[in-house]
Order: sequence, then C-alpha cells, then structure tokens
Amino acid sequence: MKLHIGIAGAGIGGLAAAALLADRGHAVTVFDQFEAPKPVGSGLVIQPVGLSVLDQIGVGDAARDLGARIARMRGDEADSGRPVLDVRYDHAGTGRHGLGIHRSALFHVLINAVSARNITLTAGTRISARDGQDLLSEGGQRHGPFDLLVDAAGAASPLSPLDARPLPYGAIWGTVDWPDTNLPLDHLSQRYRKADRMIGALPVGRLPNETAQKAAIFWS
Repeated sequence: MKLHIGIAGAGIGGLAAAALLADRGHAVTVFDQFEAPKPVGSGLVIQPVGLSVLDQIGVGDAARDLGARIARMRGDEADSGRPVLDVRYDHAGTGRHGLGIHRSALFHVLINAVSARNITLTAGTRISARDGQDLLSEGGQRHGPFDLLVDAAGAASPLSPLDARPLPYGAIWGTVDWPDTNLPLDHLSQRYRKADRMIGALPVGRLPNETAQKAAIFWS
C-alpha cells in the first residue's frame, strides 16, 4: 500500500528515512527550516549497522570513499595511561569496521540520494506543530494530510512531547587537517582526566571535492 509520508527535518536521519521509504514505493515529502538543507556539526563514527543502512540506500561505497576506516576506539586515563575504553571492531576477521566521517560528507551522499529519487523537498519551511495528520509550519500554513508523520527535527523538535533541557556540561568540536602525529589513522583516540574531562581525535576522511585528510578534535 502506497502511503503519503511527511518528514519534518532534512538532517541525516530525515534524509536516510526519506530514501528508504521512497524505495518502498511511498510518496515522501521532507520539510526543512533552511532555505537550502545543510549539515550542522563536525565528525562522527558510523557503526557497522549504519553502514548497512547506507548500503541499502545505495551510498555506502560513496561514504566509504569520503570517510576513514575505524578499526579501534581507544581511550586511556591521561596520568596513569590505564585503558578505559578499548573496542576493536573485527575480532572475528569478518571485515567489520566503523567509519569516521565529517557530517558534511555524510550529508553530501544522502542529499544526492534524495535528489536522485522522486522525493519532494520543501525548504524554508519550519514545522512548528502537528494537527491530526497535518503538519503546521510557522505562520499557520497547513501541510497534509499524511498517512504517516516522521519527526526527524532533532532533540528540540516542536513535535516531541519531551522537553529539551541544557546539559550541565559542554563540548568543543573542530575540524583540522590531519597533523603529523603518531596517532593511528584508523583509531578514535581519547584521553580522560577523571570522569569529567576528555579530549580526543577522530579521523574523518576528506570533505567533498577536497583531497586533504581531516581530523575532528573535541574536548569536553
């Protein structure tokens, strides 16, 4: 049965859901507040199950070409050197791995996937509420009705019954060229000082249309 589906939010989750649902024959409309959908953030690690989703959409190889293969996540206590986190992806030798990737690179492959499908992308439309099977945008404009509504607008979504509250700590992220370092190019490397401070470096591959290898660095 063909459903008419409305998705609030053209981030990573919204775009991936749109592609998967369109491939199953549904009519999909995606709404986003930006005039042109764009990524926000720095780097992340896609786990093996996430890579399987990208393969299902048909963009797994494109993501791997841009990203960095992550074989291990390692975190040590800064003063003693004691390992706190040590996760290896492929003990069984099956080739499983994570993928470090910049959000703009992941967004790039997903927006290309959406553009290649018969999906309606409605930009410059901030969804503010729902009324039954309709989505409402700021100004009171009504969109729908839809058979299914998907909330992909993030933690502070106006569609969520949960109240987003500020966390009692912060984090700083940045993206730099991969430096001359002895840090492994296939590891997420972290150092901890007690339980409340962490610094780390994540290889994230390259940005679209660039050749330099990048690192996401973070402190919290």
